Amino acid sequence: MGLQEYFAQLSRGVDLVAECSGLSAPDLQAMGASAQDAAELISLHTIYFGTTPYTGKQRLAVCAARRNRHTLSTLHHIESFTRRITGKLDAWNLRVELCSTPGEHVTAVARRRLREMRVPRQHTERAQLRQHPNGLATLTVTGNGLDMADAFRTIDQQHPGESFIARMLGKADAARAARTRVTTMAVLQLEDYGKLVRREGDDVLVRTTSGTVITGAQLVERACASEGLITVISRTLGPVDLYRFERFASLKQRTMLAAEHPACAWPGCTIPAERGQFHHLTPRKHGGETNVANLVTLCSYHNGVNEDDPNAPPRRGRLARKGGKIIWQPPHTRR
Repeated sequence: MGLQEYFAQLSRGVDLVAECSGLSAPDLQAMGASAQDAAELISLHTIYFGTTPYTGKQRLAVCAARRNRHTLSTLHHIESFTRRITGKLDAWNLRVELCSTPGEHVTAVARRRLREMRVPRQHTERAQLRQHPNGLATLTVTGNGLDMADAFRTIDQQHPGESFIARMLGKADAARAARTRVTTMAVLQLEDYGKLVRREGDDVLVRTTSGTVITGAQLVERACASEGLITVISRTLGPVDLYRFERFASLKQRTMLAAEHPACAWPGCTIPAERGQFHHLTPRKHGGETNVANLVTLCSYHNGVNEDDPNAPPRRGRLARKGGKIIWQPPHTRR
């Protein structure tokens, strides 16, 4: 058999399967087929020409496979996807759709349909313990998200097992100290009240719409309630300053940045800001200042992959502040 005839036979996938009617796997082996090929042909014949309560869908699948000249390998590939479905009717619906799909698109269509049919995983409270051969063990606990975050904060990442066990054995003072404290955070839109004049000491000066120049603290006193945290944000500059009526926050800049981005600012990342790192949008070695306008909170991974040097070889792009907002710039983009 020449190559031309060989490839012509390959395109007759469903017709080759039909010719197995009345034959067994040993019969095909006697004709020269390998044991694996014989078993696969008989399996395909049972699916596409055997007895089934879905004869209408079976006829549609055969006609579509013949029309698209699906090869034997394509039919095997289709069945590798339909086997993942437990419902027989759903499996036939997918089989008909894939037989009606050109061979080069079968994989993409199948994966998309399987994703759509996948039942979302329902997380419930549970605990699992897995012992390891070296004497260590992994404890996995699923519970209330806020409580789990509180527990995670008590763990010393340098000595996670030791610190976790210490907490479980009753050293509750550290645990209570790590409990999440809920604090009211209000955002004051600067341009609604005036214009930023300059920073002076640990505060800012604002020219109000009446022409009077007052401090940011005075502006907040006149505009907001007398408790909680107030972050002043400019539409063009981003976060300007943070005020607490009782006292200034000890982690002032971090708290301001968390108000702007509760999680890592890299698009799609969900690592909480409290586990993030300060990142200079313009690096200090390039003249960037350590102020809120030039800072953003990133997780350790995205802080590492962000391109600090616009002249360096492109990797993953960089974050920048444009119009008061943090945006992602793709590789090769100038600041």
